[in-house]
Amino acid sequence: MIYRKTYNLVKERIKEIQAEIKQNSKDIKRAADFGDLKENAEYHAAKDNQALLHNQLHRFEQHLGNEIAEPSNIDTKVVSFGTQVTYTDGENPVTVAIAGSAEYELELYENIVTTTSPFAQKIIGKQVGEKITMDLPGGVKTFEITDIQLLGESS
Repeated sequence: MIYRKTYNLVKERIKEIQAEIKQNSKDIKRAADFGDLKENAEYHAAKDNQALLHNQLHRFEQHLGNEIAEPSNIDTKVVSFGTQVTYTDGENPVTVAIAGSAEYELELYENIVTTTSPFAQKIIGKQVGEKITMDLPGGVKTFEITDIQLLGESS
């Protein structure tokens, strides 16, 4: 899933990457004009950047195939995509954003937990007051959900 706002940001990022690819192609040509490609550091750096840019473009284009979620369709009675969840281990409250990989990649929220993460898989579908037990490297921990809101809203 992807928020419509995120979908639009992804489209903008794709345009930016495409512009960077065009500039990169010019950089490669300019560096190649220096000759002797085996020892041409500028050429190799530009080619490395080209691979990086094409990889980014491919990743962002994949996000466009995700189902678009509207905030009005997100139920805040349970933890789900598009919610901001506060939980506590009995001492410290922690708030996380339950979002998708596009929101994570664009770093749109603090403390993003993607819907495919083990933690999200354990917490999705839970309600305020429910407890979750997780086996963590430091031992077994129990968390209680204390609040669920729409992403971007504050208490």
